[in-house]
Amino acid sequence: MKLISGLALILVLLTRVSFASEVTTLESLIKEALQNNPDIKEAKAKWEASTKRPYQEGSLPDPIIGIGWRNVSFDRITLNEEPMSMVLFSFMQEFPFPGKLSLKEKIALEEARAQEQLYKATLRKVIADLKETYYDWFLIDKSIEITQKNKDLLEKFLRIAETKYTVGEGIQQDVLKAQVEVSRFIEQLELLKEKKETIEARLRTLLNRPPNSPLGKPQEIKKTPFSLSIEELYKLTQEKAPLLKAKERSIKREEKALELAKKEYFPDFVLGAAPGVMGMSEGGVQGVWEVTLGIKVPIYFWRKQKLGIEEEANKLEAARQSYTSTTQTLFFELKNQYLIARTSENLLKLFEEGIIPQATLSLESAIAGYQVGNIDFLTLLDNLITLFNFELTYYTHLTNYQKALARIEEIVDITT
Repeated sequence: MKLISGLALILVLLTRVSFASEVTTLESLIKEALQNNPDIKEAKAKWEASTKRPYQEGSLPDPIIGIGWRNVSFDRITLNEEPMSMVLFSFMQEFPFPGKLSLKEKIALEEARAQEQLYKATLRKVIADLKETYYDWFLIDKSIEITQKNKDLLEKFLRIAETKYTVGEGIQQDVLKAQVEVSRFIEQLELLKEKKETIEARLRTLLNRPPNSPLGKPQEIKKTPFSLSIEELYKLTQEKAPLLKAKERSIKREEKALELAKKEYFPDFVLGAAPGVMGMSEGGVQGVWEVTLGIKVPIYFWRKQKLGIEEEANKLEAARQSYTSTTQTLFFELKNQYLIARTSENLLKLFEEGIIPQATLSLESAIAGYQVGNIDFLTLLDNLITLFNFELTYYTHLTNYQKALARIEEIVDITT
């Protein structure tokens, strides 16, 4: 009767076990990361700083205000003695050739727009990193749960094997084999707990939390529906991907910079005004003034302006090639994640509809067979280990699927 009661208890243990703990949802962690993550704050600060630049670049250069003294002797002050002595006040303002300032402002504006897209890309990357880490956290937590459940189940098997051996119905080999498998489960639990600590440390880093702050327990994950084709994803990537948008802005920036470099062949102007006070031999004073117009002549154009145009042309070509390279990289990563998602989805269906139900029935049948003596202990043990591995594999495919979707969201800038 004790043996039958033990086997009945084992059948009950085959059902999934849940541990009471405060559940931490992915959505709450995303909100926290958006507020506290340092990478997001840094990217936002860079973007906001870049928005201040266009107005500066579109402004005239600062004027030069000066004061001068003209004296006609080394041994005394001659302002009131010599008509050529004077005090001068000067004001000089540089005026770039028409169109240069507006181009500088447009260049800075394109840089700001590129920074905005990089900020969006950082947002997406942090969210994707957080989701990936959360899914790893769920997987390791589920692995510990499944391993602990199977360890408890195996310990029940061990006690039954010991009982049968004691009464002469079993063999010592069954007991030893069960003891070895229990030790293996204990080892796996220790390794899983260590890995869980590492994953939780990664989560705290993304959330900018203090070390060892409580995290709770991950929420049960359900498979997210996903119906977009790879062709649709390619199109959306070209239309929405923040990294590509940033590269497009870089191209526009370099186009404006090349246009500005060509304008450097045209001279800038310097307008000056200098009122003064001239000394008189009888002690009186008389006001004087002068106005000057200077031209900055690009006389060394073959060493400066010509090479400047070539430099900007090369930068423009580099920006275009960088856009092409980034597009190909994103397309590759998109296809890779898409294949992972689709393969994992197919395997999940296979495990849900076939493998796990069949393995569960096989174990239940083995327990029933062992109870009446039709199945040996090693066969029973093999069925248990098989179901255990299938359960872990199922949740691995589930997390791989969800992580692939997270990376697709990051690339394409969509929410699945």
